[in-house]
Amino acid sequence: MKSNMKNGRSENNKFTCYFCNKTIENETEMGHNAMCGSVLEPCPNKCGSYIPRMTLKKHNMECVNRTSSTMPRVPRMDDNMKKSQNMAHITHNTNSLGKNSGAYNNQRLQEEIYKLSRKVADLEGTNTHSQTKSQIEPPNSSQFQENLEKRLMHQGSDIEKLKYQSKLSFDWKNHTEVALSNIKHSVSSIQNEISNTNSMMIGIRNKTLSLDEMQEQINYLRDNVLKEQTYNRQVYMNMEDNFGHLKTHLAQENAITISILNELRYASENMKKDLEIDKTTIEDHNTKFTNVIFDLRAASQIASEAIEKVEIIERDFAKIQKEINQMKLDMEILEGLSSSNEINSVPGRLLWKITEVENKIMKAREFGSILKSPVFSTHEYGYRMRILLYFNGLKKWKDRYALMCIHVLKGEYDMLLRWPCHIEATITIRNLENSDKVKPLSKYVSAKRQTGGEEEDEPQESSSSYIFVPHSVLLKPNYVQNDTLFIDVNIHKNGKLETSL
Repeated sequence: MKSNMKNGRSENNKFTCYFCNKTIENETEMGHNAMCGSVLEPCPNKCGSYIPRMTLKKHNMECVNRTSSTMPRVPRMDDNMKKSQNMAHITHNTNSLGKNSGAYNNQRLQEEIYKLSRKVADLEGTNTHSQTKSQIEPPNSSQFQENLEKRLMHQGSDIEKLKYQSKLSFDWKNHTEVALSNIKHSVSSIQNEISNTNSMMIGIRNKTLSLDEMQEQINYLRDNVLKEQTYNRQVYMNMEDNFGHLKTHLAQENAITISILNELRYASENMKKDLEIDKTTIEDHNTKFTNVIFDLRAASQIASEAIEKVEIIERDFAKIQKEINQMKLDMEILEGLSSSNEINSVPGRLLWKITEVENKIMKAREFGSILKSPVFSTHEYGYRMRILLYFNGLKKWKDRYALMCIHVLKGEYDMLLRWPCHIEATITIRNLENSDKVKPLSKYVSAKRQTGGEEEDEPQESSSSYIFVPHSVLLKPNYVQNDTLFIDVNIHKNGKLETSL
């Protein structure tokens, strides 16, 4: 950007002088006009002539006003000379403005241009006034006419010079504005560079602080390294001493090891001889062992066949034992029927007394036995049925729940009854404590049968054919006392169960 500004300044400073017709480079136009010898200046003797600056001394020697003071004077010449002096003063001010452009601002420049344009307008008005006056007033002499024509020519040249000076002032103004804009742009770029430099300085300051911290750490580490070096040197010296002791100890151990190796070599030779003897004996034992293995295989085959037979016998024995236990339970049920239940049975209701509850639960866990209630009927000449009690549960309910269901049996009057049948009942475990707080446990159960004597499928929790009672509830002291349990069965009577004979 700075190089472009320099190039632009050099191109703008290249110009052709109006007075000397020379091409000027590396110099302002105002500065050159202040020093150029061809610039026209008014006569200091106020003769009305404009002389090049380099021949001004010669003109002073030949000036008319200097040789003859009795020459007739043109009216208003003093005013014209004053205006010429004012123009020279303006030109000098303009040149000084060109030299000191950096010290003036835009407002001062505009004021100078405004004054310059006012004075040019006054000069033009004076020129026209003098022309009209010369036309009105008749000439007195030829010399007066010549002087008047010369003054008019000088005034015309003064006007052209003023116009040129004003043009130069406007050009200088434009160049100054361009330079000011470039300077503002440069100032903004310099400010940006200053802000960047400040940020860089802050970063450098932070890095300097970090470098100081690193220097402190390096010094600390250097001290530690020196300490470690001294410690390692001491350790190395101690290790050299220990290594000497170790070397002597290893020499002693080496001598002892050599003697031990000699003894081991002698022992190994003796061991080889013993191994050869043992090898022959092992071969004899191997032949005997093969014979023994053959005999053992035959015996193991016989034993496996015997084990299979024993397992079959054990399974048969378990079945027989289960059947015997079931028969014992059935015998107890029959004895109970013969003693009391047949006498006290009421159609549509059963009050079942179960004794030795713990013993029967243990048998159910061991043999999977089923406890069967006495046979009763739903109503007079009705369906024969009984309650099946699985103390230890079935399948996935084993060891957790007791299951109860209704089993419909074949009866003498089945031909007169409706089939399939749907029997509904409520099974209640009676509360044996005389307390109003504890209520008996009652649950609803139903049975659907096509014919009598059917077996029930696997129980389902959502089915109403089975009652699921947890062991923790069944064995509570309010339900079991003196190892006895009472189960009350009530058949729900409806129109479908009645039979007319």
